[in-house]
Amino acid sequence: MADENYESCPPRADAMIHSLRAFGYDLGMAIADLIDNSIFAASTNIWINYAWNEGNPWIRIMDDGTGMTEERLVEAMRLGSQSPLEDRDPKDLGRFGLGLKTASFSQCKLLTVCTRHSGSDVSTRFWDLDHVRYSQEWQLGRIPPSDVLPLLDPIKSMKCGTIVLWQKLDRIIDRPETGFDKNTSETDFLESFLQVKSYIEMVFHQYLHSRSGKISVFIGTARCDPWDPYLRTNDFTQELSSEKYIDSKVSVIPYVLPHVSKRNETEHVNGGGPKGWNAQQGFYLYRNQRMIVSGGYLDFDLKAEEHCKLARIRIDITNDMDHEWSIDVRKAVASPPVYLRSELLRIAKATRQKAAEIYRARSGKPRKNGISRSTNDVWVKKRIGEKITYILNRENPILKKIVDEIKPKESWLTKLFHVIENTVPHRLIIMDGLEHEDCHVGLPENLHPPPKGILDLCIELYREYRAAGRTHEEAADILCSMDVFSNHPLYRACLDDFAQQR
Repeated sequence: MADENYESCPPRADAMIHSLRAFGYDLGMAIADLIDNSIFAASTNIWINYAWNEGNPWIRIMDDGTGMTEERLVEAMRLGSQSPLEDRDPKDLGRFGLGLKTASFSQCKLLTVCTRHSGSDVSTRFWDLDHVRYSQEWQLGRIPPSDVLPLLDPIKSMKCGTIVLWQKLDRIIDRPETGFDKNTSETDFLESFLQVKSYIEMVFHQYLHSRSGKISVFIGTARCDPWDPYLRTNDFTQELSSEKYIDSKVSVIPYVLPHVSKRNETEHVNGGGPKGWNAQQGFYLYRNQRMIVSGGYLDFDLKAEEHCKLARIRIDITNDMDHEWSIDVRKAVASPPVYLRSELLRIAKATRQKAAEIYRARSGKPRKNGISRSTNDVWVKKRIGEKITYILNRENPILKKIVDEIKPKESWLTKLFHVIENTVPHRLIIMDGLEHEDCHVGLPENLHPPPKGILDLCIELYREYRAAGRTHEEAADILCSMDVFSNHPLYRACLDDFAQQR
């Protein structure tokens, strides 16, 4: 159709620029979006500084990357500076050409960017949302206010790099309508950077850890350390079979983390991550080593369950798959493409099942040699309609041995079992377990040494298995897979000593 059939209808600058503030960033997400730009600019060091400044706080993100020419800076400050449909550098962590602006506007009303490209002079531009509101024009500032200039001074001593400065931080404290309360807000402002540090350590852990191209990020004076979601330095972390799809553009590696009894105190505290053990289970999606999704089950119909919290599944994709994965502007939400959904759901269910086995095993590992838990467990699950109860296993060889020794009347034995089974404090056990992980098991060995009578019983049963033709390893594995004999290493030690003495 002819051009005369169309007329220009630009958006209202004041309405549009304030609408861009509502993308749903929190402080950590917004800073991470700027770190993406610093990484793409080949930065080695990134500094996030901040100050309360007597109720007029500011945040400064500075890097020693390649910087920008003045022409490139103006383009970077343009809203929608790049189409998501354009081909991009494989190392580019952006997509929409909005990240710098939307991330910044979500936190502040005055955004100043000062940059120096190698061999060029310092260039500066700023967006003042109050000015845009009153002028109703897309007017980009050239020379920032005089009180801003001292905060840009560090760029003068750098050969190249970029400073992004946020001021008028009306969103950083959640009281935009009343401004800052100087008596209470400073603590909130300063403490929020503890959460930012944890978030950055999670999202960029591969960049913080990698030997080649490693970056250093500083929050104030504190260096960020990488957080490994998979506890790969622990020998009991299980890496399940990895799979690749779409000519290796998508790779999936499921992990099952160690049982609580196989983690030290530092691993137990750090392994929970920023959101805690339960919420951190599920999928971890990376694009170009940058974490997009940190736990949860995407949009699959799977819930975070206590017994599945050791399951963590890593997915790596290339940066030309953003559209297929429906990655949002904040780089915080994604949805897998239809052609991968059944595979990912299968992997998730298998990983959850494996994680549940480890979670429920006191020894921290699956039973050996295919030994049947239904025969050897002291307690067994019984379903009555929609209700579930637990009863003592009358076929358990340990209980049978004890009963044979004391030879009680059957009526008394039935009464005893009935009283025990009907007074198990299920709700208290669940509540204690949620508040203090696995507090009912894994006691220090010196606090619950097995009594001599139980050790004798273990050896007696061992003799019977050996008499039935079992090898030492088979007999010991069977006995040490039983609940009663699996909670202390002394049982296995006694069996090994007994075998050597024979």
